[in-house]
Amino acid sequence: MELFTKEKERRLSAKQKMFPNLRSAVISIAVVVFLLTFAVFAIDRNNVNRLGGYHKSALAELQKVEAHLSLRLGYATTLSSLLGQGENASKLASLVALAEQARSAGEISETYLAMDAVLALLQKELFADAAYRTYAPYFEKMYEEELLLTEVLLSYHAKADYYNRQKHAFPAVLTANRMEMKDLPLFAFSAALKGRP
Repeated sequence: MELFTKEKERRLSAKQKMFPNLRSAVISIAVVVFLLTFAVFAIDRNNVNRLGGYHKSALAELQKVEAHLSLRLGYATTLSSLLGQGENASKLASLVALAEQARSAGEISETYLAMDAVLALLQKELFADAAYRTYAPYFEKMYEEELLLTEVLLSYHAKADYYNRQKHAFPAVLTANRMEMKDLPLFAFSAALKGRP
């Protein structure tokens, strides 16, 4: 029993204190706090740069989408001015006016789909008309823009979706909330584009 007690005392005396004095304890704690603060700052800066890069990349694609939408709307506007009176022609004219005012992705998607349906009916209606050759180039140009729009829209959706997901992941969500970063909008007419023959 005495041997066990002596061994225990020897082990306890062999253990060293973590900090030999108060000064070393204060210095060690200050170093740890500094390193943690630096790490938090570095992670935040990394998130700002990373999210900023994703956002910038997605916005570049969004500008391409808007350019193709604008060109397609321009052709629809010209076609609308060439057409005379008629139910579908007046519908197209009103949709062109709505599309020019649309600002949000939801409004743009809604007017795009409505205009697409009217254009399809109008093309069928005008096909039998003797003046169809006058209108045909505008339908062809709108179709070409639609094909180009399909590619850039897929690219934009991929980048915007990636940015949105990264923005909501921890710890980037803290940076995004602090900087009031908003989600990038997604358009709702991509399914219509994929369904084209």
